[in-house]
Amino acid sequence: MSSGVLKAIDALAPHLTAAAPQADAERRLSDETVAAMREAGVFRTATPKRYGGAEAPLRTHLEVASAVAAIDGGAGWLTSLWNGNSWCVALFPEQAQDDVWGDTPDSLVSGTLKPSGPVRRVPGGYRLSGDWSYASGIWHASWVIASAVLEEGPAAFLVPREDYEIIDEWHMAGMRSTGSNRYVIDDVFVPEHRVLRLGPLVAGSNVTLGVAPSYRSAIVPSLVLMVAGPQLGLGRAALTHVMEAAEHKGIAFTTFARQRDSVAFQLQIAEAAAALDTADLHAYRAADALDRHAVEAVLPTELQRARYRADAAVAVRHVGRAIDTLMTAHGSSGLADASPLQRIWRDASVAARHGMLIPQVNLEIYGAALLGAENTVSPFA
Repeated sequence: MSSGVLKAIDALAPHLTAAAPQADAERRLSDETVAAMREAGVFRTATPKRYGGAEAPLRTHLEVASAVAAIDGGAGWLTSLWNGNSWCVALFPEQAQDDVWGDTPDSLVSGTLKPSGPVRRVPGGYRLSGDWSYASGIWHASWVIASAVLEEGPAAFLVPREDYEIIDEWHMAGMRSTGSNRYVIDDVFVPEHRVLRLGPLVAGSNVTLGVAPSYRSAIVPSLVLMVAGPQLGLGRAALTHVMEAAEHKGIAFTTFARQRDSVAFQLQIAEAAAALDTADLHAYRAADALDRHAVEAVLPTELQRARYRADAAVAVRHVGRAIDTLMTAHGSSGLADASPLQRIWRDASVAARHGMLIPQVNLEIYGAALLGAENTVSPFA
């Protein structure tokens, strides 16, 4: 699946490149862009095969999101989040999956796992209220995942478009085209089959031979890695742009008519490229390990899960350092509104600050696991 979709993404490059500035200005992808990406199969990465999806492993998630982000960061982020939410839906009961994909196999799902509420038990399900922020791609979604805390712990609820209101308030420095707005649910009934308890999943209830291999992966490190995927593509896009410009761009107030002839510039390029290689090594090492565990139907140990989260955070930090180096090497023209480099820089800076990617959190969890200390940071580990 990966090679076919990657070829389709290459074919989409002219459209995505041309559409990116307008999407950034309008704070959402156009309907035409989403339709073109749908047609290319970009959003079927995580959908179960019985609905025409690829049911792909975690490594493919990263490859697809990275490839799109290398063309346009916002589109790459939405690729990752829509596919990641589809992966979550595949963990719900089959009746809920039929609700989402039975009649519309290309349905997109937005949402967030950060709990809100209140929620109360009623016959046949729950009544849910609350508001949830930063739902990427919500303008084009037919469903959202909304989280709340039940007596037995946190749970995810699947809610259709007619049952939530979108609050248009996504005004950010970067990732503008993702339309990551807030949504509000007001006393909506959610049937029991659309409720997924998260505690058992974190403990590995999906890691069983009764589940398809693609959905056996440890949930928390898998989701953390998915949101790291677009950063890999953004870093490569920055490197390509700066290297291509170096063929004709000089260095102000020096004798260098071409940046590429400067040893100092060459060292900056090498430093950035090595940082991006390090990011790839960390991210794909973790993805490959999680895929192996999934094939074997084995839940990684607490230490392994912590390391995979740390791998994602370290990868993203290396991408950020590489982009900073490249911005300095390229020069102030990279910050011009007309330069795609400034949008790469903005998008990467905002995406790197996603709650799942905070280095201090992920590294603290890893450090505690290395030392055999109790994880008091997060129940999602």
